[in-house]
Amino acid sequence: MKPYIFDDASTLEYQRLDLMSKILDPWTREYLTALGVGRGWQCLELGGGNGSIAEWLCETVGPSGNVTAIDINPAILGLIPAQNLTVEQMDVRTGELPANAYDLVTCRALLHQISDYAPAVIGQMAAALKPGGWLLIQEPDFHLAPTTEPEVWGSTWRALIEWGRANGVDWLIGRKLPGMVSDLGLGRPQVKTDVQNIRGRDRGALYFRMFFAEVRDRVVGSGQLEAATLDAASALLEDPNYWTQCWMMTAVWVRKSPA
Repeated sequence: MKPYIFDDASTLEYQRLDLMSKILDPWTREYLTALGVGRGWQCLELGGGNGSIAEWLCETVGPSGNVTAIDINPAILGLIPAQNLTVEQMDVRTGELPANAYDLVTCRALLHQISDYAPAVIGQMAAALKPGGWLLIQEPDFHLAPTTEPEVWGSTWRALIEWGRANGVDWLIGRKLPGMVSDLGLGRPQVKTDVQNIRGRDRGALYFRMFFAEVRDRVVGSGQLEAATLDAASALLEDPNYWTQCWMMTAVWVRKSPA
């Protein structure tokens, strides 16, 4: 199994995850609210990261509910001061989830990191649902990035997508997600894709500058991208007059048939 491409114990990675949460949490909370998550629900989140969604779920389900958050490195999750939170350390590629146990099973920006195992993990997530429970998955698709200008931006992303593929990361998985969920046979899933417009120096731009910094040495070292090209792409993100579209987040949700 290929290792996680980020150092999840580093300060830079914590900051990147914090920024990602600030960008994506509003979308995720909107979907969860629309599903009716409420008091008494039993919830499972895979790849809990910095715990922002787990903490929100704990508040939403209240004392009569429970949230289980799983991560390969759950140190940050353990800092959440919620009495109705259960934190578990698990590599979802090899671990097993309990069957018919949860009203909600969800993950965000996890499956693209373990793309070879994504269908199997989704199958386990579906099996972990109680009858009538909801599955919600959000994953990125970066196919817009290589098509945007200037050329240093597009070429940087073409190289990053290829480098990711060689390291077990599928940054185009969002487009495949509806089909993978359909194959579960739970019913007809619903799908929505959210797109973030990024302006230089804004929160999204800072996120991707940090992302470039984390992967820079390895991508350049692979020979798939020149340092000058990556640095020029990163510099664009410091220009407040530069606008681009980079990632799309595809959300797929489906309900397991009631008993």
